[in-house]
Order: sequence, then C-alpha cells, then structure tokens
Amino acid sequence: MGWNSYDLVTFGCSHTYGQGLPDCVADDGSAGPKPSNVAWPSILKRNVGFKSLNNRGKPGASNKIIVKKIIEYPYYNPKTVVVILWSNFSRQTIFKNVEQQVHMMPHMADGAKWMPLSFWKRHEEDRETFTKKVDTYYKTFYEDFDAKFDQMIRMNFAHAFLKSKGIKSFHLVVDHELTEDQEYFNKFNVSGLNLKIYNWQKDFRIDYGLDTQQPIPHPGPKSHMLFANNIKEWFFK
Repeated sequence: MGWNSYDLVTFGCSHTYGQGLPDCVADDGSAGPKPSNVAWPSILKRNVGFKSLNNRGKPGASNKIIVKKIIEYPYYNPKTVVVILWSNFSRQTIFKNVEQQVHMMPHMADGAKWMPLSFWKRHEEDRETFTKKVDTYYKTFYEDFDAKFDQMIRMNFAHAFLKSKGIKSFHLVVDHELTEDQEYFNKFNVSGLNLKIYNWQKDFRIDYGLDTQQPIPHPGPKSHMLFANNIKEWFFK
C-alpha cells in the first residue's frame, strides 16, 4: 500500500531519539535539545515516503514511560502509523502522579558517575541517596521474569489501545530481552500484533555515536541507516 498520506509517529528511548548522533549530542554526552534528523525515524520517513514525522523518543525512557507517552499523545488521526522501539525491560518507573516519577536503571545502583548530571537532577534526592534506593530495589524486588511479564502486558495493551483508535502499530523488541522464556511469552501476543524481534548486533548497532563519555556509546549514523532500512523491509516493503 502507499504510505505518502500517512503521518509517522515513533516512540522509544534514546535509540529512537538519536542520542549520540552528530546533531544530537551535548558536550557532556547527553542528548541534544531535539531528536536527530539522521536517526532511524527520519530515515524511515524519507525511505517509505510518509507525509510527516513526529519523533516522540525520550532518552532514558522505560517501557512504562513509553506507554504513558503513547496514551497521552494528542494528535492521532485515521492516517497515523505508529512504530515503537521498546526499551530495556529492566528499566523501572514508579509514577507518583501524572507529572512526578521515580525512574530507575540497573547501572544507577553503582552510582553511574559517567551519566550526565542533568539526568540525576530529574530526581528529588542527591545522587548518593538515590543510588542507595535503586540498589535496594534491584537487589530486593527486581526479577527478570517479572520485568518480561510486565513488558508483554504493556506491549499488547499499547497495540490494543492504538487498534481501538484505528491506528496501525508496529513493535520492535531486541532479542536478548526474550532469550529465555520466549515460548511462554508468545502466549501473550494478541491477534494482529505486528512484532519484530531483532538482533542488536546484526540488525542495528554496527557503529558508534559521538557520546564517548559513556561506557558504550549509542549507535552511530551507519547503525541508524541500517535499522531504518531493516524496518522498511520488515513492515513497509
């Protein structure tokens, strides 16, 4: 089918936003003020011929944050197409209310001094206090299986939510998040779910971005070009 009358909306974390690309990296390695024009959503928009693009990626986002952004997005129309690059399952967000949240990643338990100060300032506590809270959470409460369980519910809810609005959605999950228990979690997938489980090394990350302050920089320009081409082949050929 032709897609030139459709509006593309993408959701995800920094890998969707384009952090680390030449037009999306600050001096401290954090993301730029707006999504990259050479990240995979922009390339996909051009390659497929979508009418417009709204890149709603958020650096550091958990999948719960992504679902919240999907629900709150105000501009859906019958000609909207949504592509979601789901984030790491281990990221955890607890919402205090509509605006406030406690957001945790496993490497925060070690203090993650390489992370930009701007990221730590999102939280009420100082870094040391918050690090102890994160350490307690992951050592006491976190389980990989439970994180997968939550994510499969979220993904299928997002699909059903968008389908109820007449919106086509396409979902991307990296294979190492489902290496174990994949057969069990296949039972969660509702009819019509457009899901691609991709390989991080083969299908996406083949070069590095410019945010070299991080232990492992984000994907670079060649990676985003490859990933956009793959998404076109998987969903829009």
